[in-house]
Amino acid sequence: MTHYRHWSAAFASYFTILGLWTAFGPSALMASDPRAAPAALAAITLAYFVATPFVRAVWNRFGFSRTIVFMGGGICASLCLAAMLPQWLAWCVPVAFFFGSGSYTLCETKMLEDLARAGQGHAFGRARKWGSFGFLAAAALGGAVLSLGGIGRSFNASLALCALAYFGCCVALARVSRTGAAAGQVGAAQQSAMPARPPPQAVADPGQAPPLPDTARRKAMGAAAVAGMRLAEAISTTWFGAYWLHTGHSAFETGLLCALPVAAEFLAMWKGSLFLQRHSATAMMLACSALSLLRWLATPFCTQLWCAVPLQLLHAFSFGFFYPASLIWLKAAFGEDFFQARYATESVARGLTAAVTYLAAGWVIAAYGYGAVYAVSSTLALLCGLWWSRVLRG
Repeated sequence: MTHYRHWSAAFASYFTILGLWTAFGPSALMASDPRAAPAALAAITLAYFVATPFVRAVWNRFGFSRTIVFMGGGICASLCLAAMLPQWLAWCVPVAFFFGSGSYTLCETKMLEDLARAGQGHAFGRARKWGSFGFLAAAALGGAVLSLGGIGRSFNASLALCALAYFGCCVALARVSRTGAAAGQVGAAQQSAMPARPPPQAVADPGQAPPLPDTARRKAMGAAAVAGMRLAEAISTTWFGAYWLHTGHSAFETGLLCALPVAAEFLAMWKGSLFLQRHSATAMMLACSALSLLRWLATPFCTQLWCAVPLQLLHAFSFGFFYPASLIWLKAAFGEDFFQARYATESVARGLTAAVTYLAAGWVIAAYGYGAVYAVSSTLALLCGLWWSRVLRG
């Protein structure tokens, strides 16, 4: 994989920001500015709607290297401003996530396109796993630090430091990408006189794969099932840290529990290619839906560590295996329209997550408790599992 270390560093540094925010951000925001919190949490998710087409347009106009530096600088500037002016956190974070989600989508799409040309889509998790490691480290170490200093200004400062590291990784990735592109142009000129080779095949659904969707309706239903599981995961992840703090546990315990699922995700991303080479993406998504249903049904009833730990480890299936499998399925089903299909599924998932987050922060949790949030994720996992079971049966 070209520039493996640079891709890995970019993913790792970006997900340290996400790790801190997922574990402690919603609680910190609701404590610091209760009135602005619902709108700010919804805006964080909705930022993806604007960021993805924006970053695609900038990428087409200025190239990958300039775009990734611009987007990385945006998230860095926003979070550094929040560190200097903590009262602006509710306004700075949505802007930061606009640049963050755009730059992450840019990196992920560029790397997946490069792998698709080489027919190695199953190797996606090799570099992406370091993002899981960054999330793990941020949640675990952040919990220990914030238990000592309290969740307040130190939380904002931690976000700013992680953003500075991410910006440095973006600059390094831009430099090697620019060098690699120049080398590729020289190599193409040297081989121009050689007979043309057939282009490599795009990513295919590996293993004993069932037939791919053959109608627009089946493709749309499959994309909806992918979006449903992404929505279920986003809802449960957004509120787990706040739920666990609500049950009376410390920031240290909360950070560890938020880190555990990502440790499992790290292993899944690392070794997931072995499973994706042997089993179809559809079969993997069916298994993930079933285990995710078990996890989310049981979570509201687990307020002790001995119970929560094994449930959190099931995140390896609810995301670590599901996400690469879903990308492979979308690429195989939609081909050249992969970017548009991926944007559509993510937009639906993020838009609905924003709506649920706004309602939950506003009155749902106060009225029904955190169990209502996990009931929604469980229902979605059940519906998506039923669809993938039908597809697998043909």
